[in-house]
Amino acid sequence: MGYNLEKIHVMSDGDNDFIEAVVVAFIEEIPEDMIVFEKEVVAKNYGGIYQVSHKIKPNLELLGMDAAFDLNFKILNWAKDETNIDEIAENFPVLKGMIDENISGLKKEFKVS
Repeated sequence: MGYNLEKIHVMSDGDNDFIEAVVVAFIEEIPEDMIVFEKEVVAKNYGGIYQVSHKIKPNLELLGMDAAFDLNFKILNWAKDETNIDEIAENFPVLKGMIDENISGLKKEFKVS
């Protein structure tokens, strides 16, 4: 399991409906963001890569996806500095795989299809 819901449990003050709403929003929205992210990586568009990377960063942190957060943060900084496009292209599939795996786990845990 590549996620830890401790932060969201603390934030929610025990409100399970809130937790579920945040998780479901993540499950529904992040795959669309990842499609855009991939297009920006393929286009070698540092600005677009930065925008999408920055957009998903708080969600990865909130849901305790530490490994994905750290890798995304590297990509974010490379895009910000407009460097290492080859490393971005190399690491994006790894990041996407981590996020996809976490989404699968969250879907099972929260019984979302």
